[in-house]
Amino acid sequence: MTLKIKSFINIIISTSIVFFLSGYITFNYFENILQEQISKEIEHDTKKIKNEIKNIEENQKNIINKIENDEKILSILNLISNYEDKENYEYLVFNFEKESLLEYIQKYSKDGENILIEFFDKNYNLIIKKSFDDKISDSFFVFYEKGIPYTFSKINNKSVNPLNYNNKLCLTKDANYKYENNNYVVCQKKEIVKDNQSLGFVKISYYLNSEELHKFSSDLIYPVSFSLDKSKYEFVTPLIVDIGLYLVHHVDKNYFNDKENEFILNMFISIIVLIVLFFTLSSVFITKNIIEPLFKLKIALESMLNKKYRPIEIINNDEIGKIFEASNKIFKEFWKSYSDLESYTKSVEISNLVMKMDINGNITYANELFCKTSEYSRNEIIGKTHEIFRHPDTLNDTYEKLWDSIKRGDLWRGVLKNQTKNNKIIWTDSVLNPIYDINKKIEGYICISRDITELMNKNDELEYRANYDLLTKEFNRNKLIEDLENTEFPILILININRFSQINDFYGYDFGDIVLHEFSQFLRFNFIQEFKNDFKFYRYGGDEFAILLENLDKDTLIPKIKNILKNLESKIIVLEDKEITLNLSCGISFEQSTRTLLTAGIALRICKKGHEDLVVYSDKNNLEKEYENNILWASKVKKAIEEDRVVPFFQPIVNNKNLKYEKYEVLARIVESDGKVISPFFFLDIAKQTKQYLKITKIVVEKSFEMFKNKDVEFSINLTMEDISNKQMRDFLYDKFDTHTDTTKRLVIELVESESIKDYDLVSEFIDNAKSKGCKIAIDDFGSGYSNFEYLVKLKADYIKIDGSLIKNINSQKESYIVVLTIVNFAKQMGIKTIAEFIENEEIYKTINDLGIDFSQGYYFSSPKKDLF
Repeated sequence: MTLKIKSFINIIISTSIVFFLSGYITFNYFENILQEQISKEIEHDTKKIKNEIKNIEENQKNIINKIENDEKILSILNLISNYEDKENYEYLVFNFEKESLLEYIQKYSKDGENILIEFFDKNYNLIIKKSFDDKISDSFFVFYEKGIPYTFSKINNKSVNPLNYNNKLCLTKDANYKYENNNYVVCQKKEIVKDNQSLGFVKISYYLNSEELHKFSSDLIYPVSFSLDKSKYEFVTPLIVDIGLYLVHHVDKNYFNDKENEFILNMFISIIVLIVLFFTLSSVFITKNIIEPLFKLKIALESMLNKKYRPIEIINNDEIGKIFEASNKIFKEFWKSYSDLESYTKSVEISNLVMKMDINGNITYANELFCKTSEYSRNEIIGKTHEIFRHPDTLNDTYEKLWDSIKRGDLWRGVLKNQTKNNKIIWTDSVLNPIYDINKKIEGYICISRDITELMNKNDELEYRANYDLLTKEFNRNKLIEDLENTEFPILILININRFSQINDFYGYDFGDIVLHEFSQFLRFNFIQEFKNDFKFYRYGGDEFAILLENLDKDTLIPKIKNILKNLESKIIVLEDKEITLNLSCGISFEQSTRTLLTAGIALRICKKGHEDLVVYSDKNNLEKEYENNILWASKVKKAIEEDRVVPFFQPIVNNKNLKYEKYEVLARIVESDGKVISPFFFLDIAKQTKQYLKITKIVVEKSFEMFKNKDVEFSINLTMEDISNKQMRDFLYDKFDTHTDTTKRLVIELVESESIKDYDLVSEFIDNAKSKGCKIAIDDFGSGYSNFEYLVKLKADYIKIDGSLIKNINSQKESYIVVLTIVNFAKQMGIKTIAEFIENEEIYKTINDLGIDFSQGYYFSSPKKDLF
């Protein structure tokens, strides 16, 4: 039995019963029932109207509450109320702010709604008027010329505004109702106050006109209208007593009176006629309002199945119309998602290598780019496994981990070495993900890869950087560490130029770099004269150099080194008519290779602190002097933590496009009791040795979150492997992420000493958790040490902070420029933003800006400060 037949049967039965019963009741109690029914229905309609008005008032209050908490609106009102000078009006500032406010409050209502929002300053002067319906009013803001107010809008460009300031807001403290121009107006006004200071007023008016009232009437028993004269109507309800406004209920009683007179004679005939009529009307109604709309719904659903979406045509604004309206929104979102997915699929197909596999790993699909890159036709690879592309160098362990991950339902990402049909090597950055059926069971896998062969080849250009110092062309610190591991009986000499920073400060970094280059040549020359080529020479970092020897007698070696130091200190370096003499410190270690670097460093520090020329490491030196210094600083750090003198400083990171301070790096400092600010150089290593480092990290994180909780800028915090590998610290950070969700979305985690990462699984898990909360990841000092593109891909970085040693030499060393250019090109292809550190002057800034680097950081813009800009 169809829905139509069922409906007709129910209509006949129900109408028959209703009409017979109603006829009998009407026959006996018609007049009383009529009057009582009308009264109840009028009361019902009146409540609905008043509830609707109450809802309007609540909506107005909600809008006002939101406005009171809107920082942008508060900022603009504060500016206008406290700083606007009407006699000397500043158009550029206040017109911009008022126009911005006019556009900004658009979000508080929809176009076409009968709402008018007005803002006034604390002296009751009108600032803006925003109408969401042109029939009510124009939208404009008020500006001044020599104290005379004018209005400005897109429609009425400039006209004298006859504002009546004596009338002021026209409102009391509570809601105010009035009837004007055939509109029932509901007004709400509120004074905007912040920190006990008045910033102005907001006034929201809702205009209920005859058209809106007609819409309300569709849900009422009787149509209603407004009237100021109740004497003309029988059924009225007072709406506002003060102004004599009434709701008029249009009840036609003549129809009932006529029926009452004819009821006895025509009751049975009328019932039959009414049943037939009602049946006919109901049939038409059901057909037009139910059957036909459902058929339209069927057509819309079929159009989606055929991938030709057609919205449901809405004829009536009834319940079914509302359902279809909601359905259209759902279908529209679904179709948008489907279209976005198709567009995304096309984009992925065009720019990536795409391959699908069944549950057994057999290839079921490969896109055109995959076939072109692999040099196989689609027919040659369908049904095969990925082994057809596997390069012999790829270890079995790589594929075992890959399959273990995706079979568990996890995503796998990594770099794979493949080979084409003609045995060419292809490097891909690949992501494999399971494909699920409707029951959430894995039915296959999809692999989306990016060809990074060119980038991997360019990585060779950075290998030089891994082992050589670009300024002096000598081996660097990383090469020294590697050589120490392969030397059985090492002798390590560290030579430092004392107070070299004074040369940089007085003559500039460029001049200082030339001095370092000249000194390295003198140093090498002296060692060649003394030891031939039986040594290795390194620039250890900054103004420190290292010489590695092996299997030499200590008593014979020491006099030779002293003689070399004497020759070097007597050497005068002449540059640009300036004569430079250098004072040196030297530390020597004869310890085993695992302790050579550490002990040579201790010897050098003891040498510098004791103002000696040369110190050879011994256990006595280490225990009596180095420990004494450590104990001193350990005590200072402990006391600074207890007295809350560990504070964050902030150095801005500038957007190179608009020179705005969009980000800040957080840097730890200790402020001593006398106000002196201490750099981490003096206390960070000691803090790590005395297990106070994690406390410092927690303090910096706590204070940074507090500083930036209401700031609309990103901020970055440095984390080391010691931080990430500590479970207590990870739990502390996760708690911060969960309890400060908005602030966390502006946090950038800078990974420092990233070359020391051993457990990539742990780091990847931490990065995934942080990113899921909205954090971003930056790699610090990229381009130095063991920095390479492989771990950059693994760490899923959002930002690369290019090492300062590259940036400061970018205009003087071609190698630095090439390395930076390579990093920038790589970052652009990977969608990673770049930040240049050590921007010390305008020349460096211009160069890195021309290279397309996104952000800058350095003393050219600002040193680290205790407060934000």
